[in-house]
Order: sequence, then C-alpha cells, then structure tokens
Amino acid sequence: MGASLGCDLEPHEFIEQLEEEKEIDPRPMKVSDNSVNAYRPRPNRNLTALRFKVRAVFGFSPNDGLFIQKSDGGETSQRVYGVVVMAGEEEVRERIRGLGSPATVKEIMPLVMSAVVCEK
Repeated sequence: MGASLGCDLEPHEFIEQLEEEKEIDPRPMKVSDNSVNAYRPRPNRNLTALRFKVRAVFGFSPNDGLFIQKSDGGETSQRVYGVVVMAGEEEVRERIRGLGSPATVKEIMPLVMSAVVCEK
C-alpha cells in the first residue's frame, strides 16, 4: 500500500480499491463530525502500509456517494484519505520521506500509533 500513500489517488479510488480487494470492511466503523469515514481492516488480512500494521483506513470526499456524510453540515471541504498505523510518528515520517510523498504524519498515540494523511 506504500505507493498509494504517495497521495496521487482520489479518496474514492483509494477506499474502493481496498474494498474490492476485501482488505477493509465496506461499512465504516465510525463517521467523525467532519464526515471522515473510518474503516476497519478485515480480520486475518494482515493489512500493512509502509511495512507497519494498519489499525484503520479513512477517507472522505464531499458529494461522493461512497462516503457517509453527516447531515449537520459539519463535513470537511477537503478530500482526504489515509491510514492509522502501529508505529511512532518519527519512524513513520522517515518512511514517508523515503517515498518522497507529500503525505503528512500526525501522532495519534505517542510512540505507538500515527496517521498518514493525504489531503487534496
């Protein structure tokens, strides 16, 4: 999945590809207040990104029927996708730099979990 984190895909294409490969559950496990949909990796699939174990996959694109949108209008206007991996922020940042990707890395849990985010 490393090449996908080069941020050259659209969120729809990224999520749809993972659904078709049966890597993620097609129903979001959570839809955040800004309408970003989070998906759970399917059991026994061993989904990895940048050689790290993936804990969640997320994405959203406004006015795209693939994604559940919050009805209160709190959706983000940006197209976004990415993954949450089991690794510290600096280790993930090094791998992203090695790819030459414009993705950003956000710490979720210090030294344990980080998000790789592609925004359009």
